[in-house]
Amino acid sequence: MPLRKAISWVEIIANVLHVHVYLIARSCSINLKGFNMRKNMIYISIVIMSIITTDVIAGGKDCNSLTTVYGTVDTINVSETIQVGTIHLQLMAENGTVKFEENGAIVGRVTSSDPETGESTLDHHIFFADGSRIETEGDQAQITSFNSECSFNVSETISNFWGTKKFKRASGEIYAIGVVSFCDGENGNHFELSGTVCLK
Repeated sequence: MPLRKAISWVEIIANVLHVHVYLIARSCSINLKGFNMRKNMIYISIVIMSIITTDVIAGGKDCNSLTTVYGTVDTINVSETIQVGTIHLQLMAENGTVKFEENGAIVGRVTSSDPETGESTLDHHIFFADGSRIETEGDQAQITSFNSECSFNVSETISNFWGTKKFKRASGEIYAIGVVSFCDGENGNHFELSGTVCLK
């Protein structure tokens, strides 16, 4: 919910509460003399605003365990649009507890690309040794610089993903920074992972 829209709702709710308090007081024969309705509605509005803005900032999602992402990805290019390889992923809580650490297999697929801008969109299928799985969709990749005609540096953002076990209701953003090479004798890609993942 956009913040401006939330503020509009606060004003509406505050006005409704103002009327309801007045009507309840009248029906119960409560003396409102000395009761500053406008002042007290400000306090109520502040409470409502804090609730709504918290929901806006957190995206309406509860996070039982916020973790930091560490890991690496190494793949080869089996075609211009398909990459296959391995992943090592570690998720660490703020207190240093490792919530997840596994090796797995990863398959990446380029679904669209723009040679003029260097932008591309990918999906990933990840399978870990413990049986858990991650599926991603609409990952955004950007070529940041070229090392040669067949090798370039890439920055990738993964924010739309789901999976099984620990990843069944996970959310967050994962960043992959690395190098892609289609060069003869050097067909391979390497990425370092970072970001945050909320495990629920």
